[in-house]
Amino acid sequence: MTPAAVVVSIGAKTPLGLSAIETGFAYRASAVGMREAPIVEEEGADPVTMCFLPTLDPLLVGHRRASKLAISALDEALSGVMPAIQQMRTRLVLIMDEHLGMAGPDSRPPAVELGADVVQRASMSTPQVQLETSVRGPAGLGFVLPGTLDALARGSIEAAIVGGVHTDYDPARVRALAQAGRLFKPDNLDSMIPGEMAAFFVLMRPDVARTYKLQPLVQIFTVATAFDKIRPDNDEPAFEAIGLTVAVRKAGAQLAEEKLRAGWLLTDLSFERHRLFEHQSMIIRTQSLWWEPQQWDPPALRMGALGAAAMPLHVVLAAEAWRRGWAPHSVAFSCAGSDGGERAAMLISKP
Repeated sequence: MTPAAVVVSIGAKTPLGLSAIETGFAYRASAVGMREAPIVEEEGADPVTMCFLPTLDPLLVGHRRASKLAISALDEALSGVMPAIQQMRTRLVLIMDEHLGMAGPDSRPPAVELGADVVQRASMSTPQVQLETSVRGPAGLGFVLPGTLDALARGSIEAAIVGGVHTDYDPARVRALAQAGRLFKPDNLDSMIPGEMAAFFVLMRPDVARTYKLQPLVQIFTVATAFDKIRPDNDEPAFEAIGLTVAVRKAGAQLAEEKLRAGWLLTDLSFERHRLFEHQSMIIRTQSLWWEPQQWDPPALRMGALGAAAMPLHVVLAAEAWRRGWAPHSVAFSCAGSDGGERAAMLISKP
């Protein structure tokens, strides 16, 4: 298979590590990032179980906290391609959570400020940078990456910095999850554990990477999207799994054509049962694309909810796994689903 682009540098900041390599090794060692957070659902309630970074100011919340996470991961990703990227025409693709797109008290969506902070930092390393944002949550990467891959293929840009940032470390966010019945508690296991993280990677065409003598870490082939009726707030049957099945089949078309299969599934699954049922159904309906046994990898079970950082984090974990030799298979799918019904799947492989 011929890749559409290759990943040449990565960066991450997660509850398991302050860099991509720390996160990769801690994840390989089955570390968990869950701890008691200094945030409560309401006055007098028990503390919330959360995966968060204790190295950040405990009074820093919301999109300002997300900005700190994103800039740290971005700096790491850019450090791996300096000084080559300084003179390149570059696109910065930033994936953010859906709730950041809603207008705040000053009528300005927090996503605007977060995007401005990140692109300002990126422009210090690569002045010819353009910003593109997606406020679609976990599946957001699937809706913006095709255009970026096309721009790379046409040569209108020479590199793309792609990343996602997520944080649930905010009293308002915790209250919203609790009111929706989605906040993890000992008596509410059909739920999600709040989390926070940021992950970035730098994309180039294979020939451009070779020109600058940059080592490919991951090959990206195709990305596909679809929509599903199931949402956290409705009772649509999860076992239909129409959206996720369509996305995986479309993304895996090259595998089917060349009679190859994948053996690794990186997902954004939490403890919510409707998403688990959806994935079970999808796997059954797409068996022709998978080796046996299939390795399911849901980082959220140990790192908290992945949010908009889901698919970028999958790329970072895959890059570290293939580089260090602990990956279960050389071909993988990255899958994610947003609360609005958006579903995305991406086919990646070891270089």
